[in-house]
Amino acid sequence: MKMKDLQGLSMPDLQKKLKDSRQELFNLRFQMATGQLQNHRQIRHVRRNLAQILTEIYLKEGDGEAVQSAAPEAKPTLRRKRSGAEEKA
Repeated sequence: MKMKDLQGLSMPDLQKKLKDSRQELFNLRFQMATGQLQNHRQIRHVRRNLAQILTEIYLKEGDGEAVQSAAPEAKPTLRRKRSGAEEKA
């Protein structure tokens, strides 16, 4: 899909395409894991389309369009444990 095509879509349409692309990527990865995937290049193609969709959503969010939560909430960051030497310093 071309970026010009994505630019003409509304946010709900972009979110639907995002959901569909993620589902397609999941299915392709599942096929690859079970040895049923014939063309491994499909995964690269779907990942590229997914990145383009996410980029367009990000750009439209910056423009101030109304956004429904398409992505899950951010996960809290994990802190690494300090070793004994770092705690004393």
